[in-house]
Amino acid sequence: MWILRIKPINNHELSSSISALQSLIHSHYSTKSTPQNHPITHRHFMVDFFVNSLGFSEHQALSAATKVSHLKSTQNPASVVDFFKQCGLDKTQIRNIVCFSPLILTTSVDKTLQPKFKIAQELGLSGSGLEKVFKPSINFSSNRLVANVNYLRKLLDSDEKVIKVIHKSWWWLSTNFAQKLSANLLVLKKYGLSDRKIEVILIKNPGYLLQTPEWLEATIKKAENVLGIPRGSPRFADGIEMVASMTTSKLEMKFGIFRNFGWSDLEIITMARALPFCLSCSEAKLEASLNFFMNELGYTAAYLASHPKMLVYSLEKRVMPRNKVLEILKEKKVLKKNFSLCSVVALSEVKFVEDFVLPYRDFVPHLYSSAKYQMTRLPS
Repeated sequence: MWILRIKPINNHELSSSISALQSLIHSHYSTKSTPQNHPITHRHFMVDFFVNSLGFSEHQALSAATKVSHLKSTQNPASVVDFFKQCGLDKTQIRNIVCFSPLILTTSVDKTLQPKFKIAQELGLSGSGLEKVFKPSINFSSNRLVANVNYLRKLLDSDEKVIKVIHKSWWWLSTNFAQKLSANLLVLKKYGLSDRKIEVILIKNPGYLLQTPEWLEATIKKAENVLGIPRGSPRFADGIEMVASMTTSKLEMKFGIFRNFGWSDLEIITMARALPFCLSCSEAKLEASLNFFMNELGYTAAYLASHPKMLVYSLEKRVMPRNKVLEILKEKKVLKKNFSLCSVVALSEVKFVEDFVLPYRDFVPHLYSSAKYQMTRLPS
């Protein structure tokens, strides 16, 4: 049998025990209120620089400051910002550059930024063009920029075209552009594209020619096999651009819309051969256009396939107002011959007003409102 013996304690021992217990409790709750894994840190001085000098939000400034936390002062960042201002960049453009790469504030103005500005200046770049040059500039040397620009100058016959490529695909400035592009130029020439067609693709969508040669060749074959556009067709390059802009599933979805309106695959391919960019219209636009032309006006799939431009015009701004004008003029029997809607929607706005609005406004006073044209937009 166990007997618990309680040792009597004096008042001094009791007081000491209570004091020790209070210290333990205080230590316990103090630890819980200030966890060791959340230490209090000091605000980095660059946070205020980002907010006050560049207009960053507090969240953006805190994030950017982690990238340049090694800086000891704002001297170099301030000189970089001043340099950008001297280049003619506004506050928004400077903020975009720094937000894209905060480390640019650590670069040397004289050794890194000034040489790149000089090259960009020789090309005639300013404003948004300069912004696009400086954005990725932390990742490439001035020599890389010179090599890429010179290579483009050899391919294109004007600096204006070089500038267009830079605007469309500024991120390539930090890559080995010549190596990537030369491989893809060989692929395009293999499939019979002329220098002129290649130039058009390069200026409009340079990003396509910076993919792998395998990707580009697969895309070309898709234009040839899926859309049925032969290599010798003047629309072959358009077909390549069109299929490059969407996935196979997206393309199949577009085909499905036409099939839902009773189109055969042959009629879809006939349309694609004539005007590949019909398939680049949104699903909603395709459905609205097909519904209007086929269900409301009674056009057949065969007719629309051979007149594909009708599907790319704006229904609300162009097709429907002009169709209404044409219906009114036919009802009033003032037209000397039977004009098709296809020929009427193809006219420029000025030509349409001159031929189908102005000559008949005395006979049909309400023609303007039907055409939805403002008097101020009519030629005098």
